[in-house]
Amino acid sequence: MRPLRLGLISFVNTLPLIRGLEIQKPEGYELIYDRPSALADRLRHGELDCALIPVVEFFRGVGDAIVPDLCIASDGAVGTIRFIARKPLREIRRVLVDKSSRSSVAMLRLLLKRTHDIEPDFHIYDVRPEAPFMTPAGEEGDAVLIIGDLAMDLDPGEVVLDVDLGDWWQRSFHRPFVYAVWAWREREDEMIGERLTSLLQESYQFGLEEMDILVEEAAIGHNWSEDRVRCYLSEQIHFELDSSAIDGLRLFHRLCVEDHLAPHRLSVEGILSRLGENALAMAAPAP
Repeated sequence: MRPLRLGLISFVNTLPLIRGLEIQKPEGYELIYDRPSALADRLRHGELDCALIPVVEFFRGVGDAIVPDLCIASDGAVGTIRFIARKPLREIRRVLVDKSSRSSVAMLRLLLKRTHDIEPDFHIYDVRPEAPFMTPAGEEGDAVLIIGDLAMDLDPGEVVLDVDLGDWWQRSFHRPFVYAVWAWREREDEMIGERLTSLLQESYQFGLEEMDILVEEAAIGHNWSEDRVRCYLSEQIHFELDSSAIDGLRLFHRLCVEDHLAPHRLSVEGILSRLGENALAMAAPAP
């Protein structure tokens, strides 16, 4: 039987989730790294069995289920998703969006439409730190959406607007935002849900136990202070898909369906409802 293929992201905000997988190298699994959007495409096409994907892609039909209890989320400023504009909002016509992203693209569309009633054109591109408002082909944008570790350090020069999308979302909708989840595909020869859930939860617990090491390594690798990394991983990013996060997830799903950013799928609604019920049951005090 071939190994289960797991899709991983190497951003700093994924390190606690994948630490156990990387260090322990569990037998029967193959670890495959790619950008978030590419992992979603590979899971859709059957090249992966499970992957950490933009949650909006699960809404769109990628994967059969979500691994419970784990995610990448924020309840306020996140630091690594920035909307930067050279013009006032009402004058923005063209937004360049990082091709690695999908959830944050949908998030930005919703924020622009729901809070300012504007719908500019979006264009996918490869971000270049030295020229963030220009595509490799020389086309310019009025604004850009930058995600990931690059967003922490990018100096865009003189701009009109520089907004943290996590903060903007929380102030607008008063809910956490879930960016990514572990999603998996069923295999014909076996049910893999319980196996993956156990493996990924153990990997996360291992990451928590090694947090001091993770912080030190990330600080050295990105030339950040340890305090900055620790604040990011311990305060800004949330990794547990608890009842509050699921509430935010269900709101995001509803808005995406209403604005035609994802199809209406009863299977997704059912999965999100069960996740919410299970999270509430787990949080309830013992009788």
